Amino acid sequence: MKKKLFTFVMSVFVVFASIGVHQVEAATYNGKTSVNLNVRVKPDLNGKVYTTLKKNSSVNYGNYNSSWVKVYLNGKTYYASKRYIVPIKASQISTTSTVKTTKGVTTANLNVRTSPSLSGKIYKTLKKNTKVDYASHNSSWVKVVISGKTYYASKKYVKSVTTTPSSSVTSTPNVLKGILTSNLNIRTSPSLSGKVYKTLKKNTKVDYASYNSSWVKVIISGKTYYASKAYIKPVTTEVKVTKVIGYAKEPLKLYSKTDQKSTVVNTLPSKKEMTYSKYNSDWSMVYLGTKTYFTLTKWITVGKVPVEKPVEEKIQGYASQTLILYNQLSSNATIVKELQKHENLTYSKIDEKWIKVYIGSNVYYAEASKVISGKPDVDSLGVIYVNVPGDVLNVRQAASVNSKQVGTLKHGTEIEYYGTENGFHKIKFNGQFAYIFSAFIKTSKPVASSNAVIILDPGHGGRDPGAVNGSLYEKTIVLDVTKRVEAYLRSKYGYTVRMTRSTDVYLTLEQRVAAAKSLRGNLFISMHVNALNVSSAKGMETYYSTRSAHSARSRVLASNIQNNLASKMSGMSNRGVKTANYHVITYNTMPSALVELGFISSPTDLTYLRSDASRQRMAEGVAEGIAKYVQTYH
Repeated sequence: MKKKLFTFVMSVFVVFASIGVHQVEAATYNGKTSVNLNVRVKPDLNGKVYTTLKKNSSVNYGNYNSSWVKVYLNGKTYYASKRYIVPIKASQISTTSTVKTTKGVTTANLNVRTSPSLSGKIYKTLKKNTKVDYASHNSSWVKVVISGKTYYASKKYVKSVTTTPSSSVTSTPNVLKGILTSNLNIRTSPSLSGKVYKTLKKNTKVDYASYNSSWVKVIISGKTYYASKAYIKPVTTEVKVTKVIGYAKEPLKLYSKTDQKSTVVNTLPSKKEMTYSKYNSDWSMVYLGTKTYFTLTKWITVGKVPVEKPVEEKIQGYASQTLILYNQLSSNATIVKELQKHENLTYSKIDEKWIKVYIGSNVYYAEASKVISGKPDVDSLGVIYVNVPGDVLNVRQAASVNSKQVGTLKHGTEIEYYGTENGFHKIKFNGQFAYIFSAFIKTSKPVASSNAVIILDPGHGGRDPGAVNGSLYEKTIVLDVTKRVEAYLRSKYGYTVRMTRSTDVYLTLEQRVAAAKSLRGNLFISMHVNALNVSSAKGMETYYSTRSAHSARSRVLASNIQNNLASKMSGMSNRGVKTANYHVITYNTMPSALVELGFISSPTDLTYLRSDASRQRMAEGVAEGIAKYVQTYH
């Protein structure tokens, strides 16, 4: 009868290899199989067979009912017939190691337990890459021998390693980590007459060992060489935990240990940022204050919680007065351009003080108080005057420099306008609407020439050559360019221009400021060439002083000059408008700017600084920037 029952039991087993229950009971036992035993996914003879353990296989199990036991394999729970498992008493398990062990290394931070079960008491946790002596226990667990006693650990996190005897060349005991405090010769023998194998640079990391009071052994590519002990400093190495920022899209459960059946000791709300580090392939450690918890890594999203940007509402409006556009959200930022009164624009609100202005693909910043939503009236908005001294202004069919030219207007022409668009004023020309460029109009009738007195200051001179590159002096370059600026302003605009020096003479900084005042100047521009001890520095830049009594207008003057200079010299780097409290622009009694035309120390800039054609274009760029400022304020 017993034989028939056993035959029936063994004949109804079906193999299901992929299903298991993540559960380990608190009370577990050690035993051996008395027959070849089917292990099932549920406590039923019709349950799927997960595996068949051979007779005398060691198993870790717990009670389920009078007929079945729970069998723990690979960290999961299965079932088997109770009658075919023979208990092994605790006294039968030796706590001392008598097994033949193998050398291994841990592949993750690994819990070592007093019994082969996930519920077994943790004796200690070994860090990743810890070397261990171990022996096989069953298909899921290994015996780990520590201090002569036997413990248990998960088999999947221990990897076998092979050891080979070191060659006689590299068998150096007590190898240390070090770093060189200077460039150091590595020799084939411990003597200053020894052949130099190579020279290592300062701060090179090395492996070394003591040789005597003066020399150490240095190990390079598995071979031993020698170096002076005085130039090697020992360094300590520590295993650092890499902590990163992350968050969970859903509420995140935090456990007391790496087991989903353990106590949930805390729960983080969704999208709560946290600091964590990887613990093993499945689990991570979460740090909250001084406490540490565990959670599954797959529940964490790396990085900061993404900020959802509100959709910006774009509004059509127009400037209620002259509108300054900045490249950043600050009134101290670089002035990019100006929009004229009633010029149409597209914008969005930032706050009560600031707006974003959209022109093409570019975004600028402006004061909200100077913008009105909607469109200006189509009736005449007033009278404007053409302001192109010594020139004529093109009239175009549309508000674009690429639009067809339909005529010209002379300097000082009075004309009505009907709004602004894309940097142009809308006017009537020969009975039809047309457009003129807003940069060349004024709201008051211009005089034949501005009454402004422009002071130009060529830097250095006389015994002070300024920056030097071979036979080329800064004082010579800036005097030449400044004279060209003077000639351009006089011939095109009829402006009054005076120079602090027109010959190769030396003036102190105080004398230059005093000269500008005595010449009754209205604005002051000092011309210079830059230099640095690195040839990579290059480009043009213009400065104004924040400590000047005229810093606001000085910034406009510097911006106008830099923008026009960069436009004329598009091949050179544009370093932009900057602030500095140089004496001649800080203590002047008028709006002032200091122009750096390029770096005499740069091979790239030097080509432009030597060229007559480039110097003329530099002069025209500076002059047009000055003219734009004069047209605005004078």
